[in-house]
Amino acid sequence: MNNQHPYLTIEVTSTPEAHTVALSGEADLSGAPSIEAAVADAASKAQRMILDLRNLTFIDSSGLRALMRGHEQCGARGVELRVIPGPENVQRLFELSGMNEILPFFDPDFAGDAPFSDDSHV
Repeated sequence: MNNQHPYLTIEVTSTPEAHTVALSGEADLSGAPSIEAAVADAASKAQRMILDLRNLTFIDSSGLRALMRGHEQCGARGVELRVIPGPENVQRLFELSGMNEILPFFDPDFAGDAPFSDDSHV
């Protein structure tokens, strides 16, 4: 699944280990409904999901809200969620809002930081 907006691209891929929802560009008011829909759809089909924010260039409160709703949907469905952090300017908003303490971020480049508790790889 590939969903495009003028400033946001959402790409969903599936492996036997997890569904990945990768966001590229700007996660703002215009793209928030599509983010919520993509995460909800992936959560309905997977037991594990990775949100990849590495290619986000901007996020506002609407984008944060969409990701928080996705986190809540995963929790309600028993889907194990992990989030790959975005660039510094994106992560700053997570830190300022306190969401970095709520969302389960992991660093895929750190060898000891497996996305899921029983995995040693992505």
